Amino acid sequence: MKKGFLLFVLIIGLTSSKPDYNSAQYDLATAIEKGVISYEFTGNSSSPHYFQPINIKLENLTEKEIQVRIPIGQTFASKTKDHQDIITTQEEMIVLLPNETTKNSIFGMCIQQSVAAPNDEANYFLGDMASGDLLDLAGEIQKRSAFNTLGQYSVWTLTDDTALNAISGFDLEEATHFKTYVANLLGVPVPEYNPEDLYLTESEPIHITRTVGGKFRYKFYKTSNVTIGMFDDQDIIVRELYANAQTKPGEHFLEYEFDTEIYPDDVYYIRLIINGEIKINMEMKPRRS
Repeated sequence: MKKGFLLFVLIIGLTSSKPDYNSAQYDLATAIEKGVISYEFTGNSSSPHYFQPINIKLENLTEKEIQVRIPIGQTFASKTKDHQDIITTQEEMIVLLPNETTKNSIFGMCIQQSVAAPNDEANYFLGDMASGDLLDLAGEIQKRSAFNTLGQYSVWTLTDDTALNAISGFDLEEATHFKTYVANLLGVPVPEYNPEDLYLTESEPIHITRTVGGKFRYKFYKTSNVTIGMFDDQDIIVRELYANAQTKPGEHFLEYEFDTEIYPDDVYYIRLIINGEIKINMEMKPRRS
């Protein structure tokens, strides 16, 4: 009798643990329109604007599990003109239990280079879906997991008409891919390789007139994607100073350098970014004669 009872309890337990395959599914815009969720979209100061710049807080207002899809190419519009709008660069599916509230950081990139990057004080509303070249580029960024400066520079060539040669960085092969991809989208020739491109690394034969630099000391406990970025006073990436997507465990001294004649602002922020999260933020005021 006890064995039969235990078997009955076990069956009930297994049955109750099954996922709800009949949960309702919505894309984000539909979920908002139907009123099945409450929501809040804010900037994410702990991430650079080209990685996970948006935090999304969702509350399930129903008594049933729901799934909310955030499609690639969805835009989020700033409620003020002070911060950049965002386009998502990876599709997300958020599962919400009945009456559950969750907060997620969403992959995306800025689509207005001339204004400040999102921060914790920035608030957003749901914008339109991207289309055409911009949507295609967002898909390519997702396909190659290019949640980095190369992806961001590529987006700005479409949204802000920046030069194709600005799509440059430490990974020359990946930079060449995106430069070619965007040129094909625009129907223009791929620009020739320019060794004096201001975005190239110091390992290239760039002419340096006056440099400043420094180093970070950091201990890694697992293989990590590490970059050092140079940002302006609006938290916009100006230049990638170091990048290694496969930094091995152990203690590392990471050096950086830039030319003060090329970057004339009074203040910059040098940031150590590990797996998309800003770990160290250092203000630098280049001395000039």
